[in-house]
Amino acid sequence: MLSHLNTKNANYLFIMSVLKEMLSLGTITPKEYLRAKSYYLQLTGADIVLAE
Repeated sequence: MLSHLNTKNANYLFIMSVLKEMLSLGTITPKEYLRAKSYYLQLTGADIVLAE
């Protein structure tokens, strides 16, 4: 069970790193970033909070 939770968190962290890169390149807007962040948190079921 613990490895399953770690996988969900790792997937979320990977997605967030891609989203942050897209935000820094200007591919997505800050509004789109926040919306995607919320969506992928729910989709992956991660139980961590990222400090901005």
